[in-house]
Amino acid sequence: MPNAQGPTPIPAILETMSRPIPDYRNLDQSGDAERAAWRMEMRSVEPASDDMFKELVRPLLADVSRVLEFGCGTAALSRRIAAAKPEASVLATDASGAMVKAARELASSESAGNLRVEVWDVRNPDVLPDKGPFDLIVSSVVVRYLDEEEARSAIAFLAGRLAPGGIIAFVEQDLATDSLYSNHDKAVHRIFNKEFRQVEPWTGLGLFTILSHQGLSLLPRKSFIWTTQSFGPYMRELTEQMARHAVAKDRITQEEMDDFLADLEALAASGAFYYGLVYHLIAARTA
Repeated sequence: MPNAQGPTPIPAILETMSRPIPDYRNLDQSGDAERAAWRMEMRSVEPASDDMFKELVRPLLADVSRVLEFGCGTAALSRRIAAAKPEASVLATDASGAMVKAARELASSESAGNLRVEVWDVRNPDVLPDKGPFDLIVSSVVVRYLDEEEARSAIAFLAGRLAPGGIIAFVEQDLATDSLYSNHDKAVHRIFNKEFRQVEPWTGLGLFTILSHQGLSLLPRKSFIWTTQSFGPYMRELTEQMARHAVAKDRITQEEMDDFLADLEALAASGAFYYGLVYHLIAARTA
């Protein structure tokens, strides 16, 4: 289970890393919740994640007293909000009961008394534990796991839960921008497999259109490059499981995978390792 200092490696989890990403839509049913929590917490403790919070989200907290996060995972974002705004009431929600359990343990270890974590699936909005209104509703990398009807329905519901002048904000990955430095460019191209990635028009920057259709006032887009030169636990897990998945799909050979991973270790030892991915803040405000 993750902890405040970072996740504890669990062999049973590591054995499943040949799958590219956990099944975030159905974590409890798939049995992927513990692996997903381990993965999320590894990323959240990277320095770039705190820098991204300070750049994209913290400026939204000036006048908020009630905050809702949906699809919170381990509630890393809500925990940061609760710490930065101790006078605010923060409700973090996730569809996965196992994920909520992990988030509650982490919040308890950090004595986040103003943070409440509850099970709630944004795809079933009527059972929201607290109907608001909220000064800020936020999510991070959630909409990409919804289909178009689910996304539009969820945003319409959430827009109705905003207080006057309230903000709804999405922190979303721009999957066209990820960059990994390697001396094996051809292997990287086949491992990342960008030409076959499915980026739906209602995700990412496409959210601006949905928000405007709700009659909300769009806020200027802000972007942040999540970057690391540290080949730590999160990056090792990410690159290895992507490479293993590429081997399973016959995009690279086992020998190419071994050479690729050895190259990353060598780059890290020399201080030349680099990974980057752009995130966008897509937000709008009520009248």
